[in-house]
Amino acid sequence: MIGLFNVIWFIFVGCWSALCYLLLSGLFAITIVGLPIAKSLLQFAKLTAFPYGKEIIRETELKGAENVSGARKIGGLIVNVIWFPIGLFLTCGYIFAALLCFITIIGIPVGVVFIRMGSFCLTPIGAKVVTKKQAYASAVANELERRGR
Repeated sequence: MIGLFNVIWFIFVGCWSALCYLLLSGLFAITIVGLPIAKSLLQFAKLTAFPYGKEIIRETELKGAENVSGARKIGGLIVNVIWFPIGLFLTCGYIFAALLCFITIIGIPVGVVFIRMGSFCLTPIGAKVVTKKQAYASAVANELERRGR
């Protein structure tokens, strides 16, 4: 069922949306300062192309907080603060689109995807798009590691 939803999404929304974010990522990649944003926009393009069955997880949750350097955490925080006005604008747009989708019963799955996209857009640096299985496996591994200490 997830595959069917992804195909329908890709035909009507995903191909155009992913293409736009890929182009935007290329523009940010031109500058050295924009490289972290370009990398996050590539992750976002992956989410917009095929959103069903995907989860957004922070890099510290995926790798473990002690496996992500402090400089990377601080740099990500600074870039997220710089990105915040753009992210707030995009998030408001996605929330509005989600509310329009929630009006109809058939649009609820699409509305959930728009909410997920809005949450990614707010602070994209340090976020990764993974499958639900990968997110679950990382959560279990982090829990086992925490209990083993």
